[in-house]
Amino acid sequence: MNINAKYFGPISYEKKETIHIINGLIGFESHTEYLPISFQEDDDSMISLQCLDDEALSFILLNPFGIFPDYDPVLPKYELEELGTDSADDISFYVIGVIRDSVAESTINLKAPLAVNALNRRAKQVILDHPEYTFRHFLGDMRKEG
Repeated sequence: MNINAKYFGPISYEKKETIHIINGLIGFESHTEYLPISFQEDDDSMISLQCLDDEALSFILLNPFGIFPDYDPVLPKYELEELGTDSADDISFYVIGVIRDSVAESTINLKAPLAVNALNRRAKQVILDHPEYTFRHFLGDMRKEG
């Protein structure tokens, strides 16, 4: 299959590379099929989450653990079951980033990460019950903390 990816141009992919986001992302509930594309080969620190039914729609995902090592998302059992697993070890977490010209003014959403079951490619945007996490953490502030 082929798609004209927003940040990469024409890309060929196989169905097994796609992910299905249960109920879509917040604000984009009708879009559930995506292709994750790493900006650097074999590196998941920054990914373009390319929508398959709207080529203009793509989100920047970041691996939160490289930016915020103390990040500790915990899913309740019912969300693990919805993702098709009973083990948190099967889940990878990514946060949506808003990249600005200045890295310091760029933000990440630690409150509502994308939880991805790496085994079955099912994903869900979850809202964490953790008061420390908000929807907009400035990367500039996180560098000062680290």
